[in-house]
Amino acid sequence: MIVSLSGVATLGNANTYYRAVVRQVGNGQTSFGNGQFVDIYVWPDDDPPDPPIYSSLNPQHDQFQGRAGSDGHQIFTSPARIVFQMEPITDGTIQYGPGIFPPRNTRLPFDSFPTNPPAIPCFVEGTLIRTARGEVPVECIRPGDRLQTMDNGYSPVVWAGRRKVCGLGRMAPIRFEVGAAGNRRKLLVSPQHRMLVEGWRTELIMGKPQTIAAAAHLVNGRTIRRVRRPMITYVHLLCEEHQVIFAEGAATESLFPGGKSLLAFDQPARDEIRRLFPSLCPVRGTGSGVVRPVMNGVTARQVLA
Repeated sequence: MIVSLSGVATLGNANTYYRAVVRQVGNGQTSFGNGQFVDIYVWPDDDPPDPPIYSSLNPQHDQFQGRAGSDGHQIFTSPARIVFQMEPITDGTIQYGPGIFPPRNTRLPFDSFPTNPPAIPCFVEGTLIRTARGEVPVECIRPGDRLQTMDNGYSPVVWAGRRKVCGLGRMAPIRFEVGAAGNRRKLLVSPQHRMLVEGWRTELIMGKPQTIAAAAHLVNGRTIRRVRRPMITYVHLLCEEHQVIFAEGAATESLFPGGKSLLAFDQPARDEIRRLFPSLCPVRGTGSGVVRPVMNGVTARQVLA
């Protein structure tokens, strides 16, 4: 049997993310199947979240003689016609079958999808970055501009990108009041952007005089807070090596294109970064790796206590 889906259109583009919530999951269930209901929300979430754009989708994996589900797709027919597919979808027609591929009556596992949204480590538009030509707004920096670094003099930017997102919920920026991180003006960065942390507590707990920690892990409710914005433009700066650079006078990081960081970008941006760094390691990133040891959330709270 062949199942053909005609008039297929992608929901959004390669730079669009959604959150799927599966309800009525039985004990031990790890994949989509009969009896569940699936709601789809836009992402990033508003705070409070908007209603789902699709709700109560019923994943009947055994429809169409078992072709409605596999380890790579799930078709929903009620109350809306939606398909989840792990392979890229292009507009037009999708077919499942014939023969034994994909295997009948298999199910799409929940863990095919990431449990957390991709992180976007970057600066908010308007942030002043220290360069060879002085303090420059981050959105005005172009490849070839040289950034002042803590360790290696001036390092050229090899790639710069930007992304406008909803600044509510998980994507709300973190604001550092004047002086909170050595900054001369208020500084706003994305939640996963890492700041340099140093001092005797850092050395006592981490065994290193300097580490880097995500801005979200440094929130103290007073001088470092999460602030909501209807929309926010984040800007990324990539050097050949991961560097400690200066934003509003505060020591922070350039973009580290490794691990989950690359997942934050659309496919053209990932392709461009990989063309610049053909030997890019997905874990360590470029060059010699992360510029300082990374402090996790638990350790950051101990250091700040």
